[in-house]
Amino acid sequence: MVEMIGVLTIVGVLTIGGIWGFDRASKILRINNLKDEISTLVANARSTHLNYDNYSQISPEMLIGAGLVPEQYQNDEGTEIIHAMKGKVLVGPADVAQRKDDAFVIIYNGLDNVTCREIAVVSWGSDISSGFLGMTIKKDGDLTVATSNLTNSEIQPGNGTFLAKDLPQGLISETQDSCDCVLNTCAIAWKFL
Repeated sequence: MVEMIGVLTIVGVLTIGGIWGFDRASKILRINNLKDEISTLVANARSTHLNYDNYSQISPEMLIGAGLVPEQYQNDEGTEIIHAMKGKVLVGPADVAQRKDDAFVIIYNGLDNVTCREIAVVSWGSDISSGFLGMTIKKDGDLTVATSNLTNSEIQPGNGTFLAKDLPQGLISETQDSCDCVLNTCAIAWKFL
């Protein structure tokens, strides 16, 4: 009887460890897939610049209509972009250096705090050659292109908005604090050339 209790205890501990390990591995995979998804969407958005003088026409509908968004990242009607965590993705034009609509903003709404923290510290680039200009993080609700603080030619840092040159190493603690959301209420916006 004692041996049986010992065996059951060992099996229970191994089962709990296996479940924890599987859960951790699936979270890492989900975050890595989301990073790849963001990189692909940025590259696809940049490819639209080949057909237009600027990004004034860029929108989720335009990217979907151009075939630049895989079906698994579209809503059932094919009118909105939905990311892997089932939140809404927004895209819109932004100004840069006195040039109207020569940049674009991509927003991922509906992120949990763990995913937000992991994605906030990804190095998207820190100089103009990378095309990454800045980022805004909001921990208590959705962002829109207008509320992202990234559409003007000059990005004003503060209140969850960060310049590319200051990221990721310079402001890790601040970006982590900005991702302190409850449930899936975090949002991140990036501005790219």
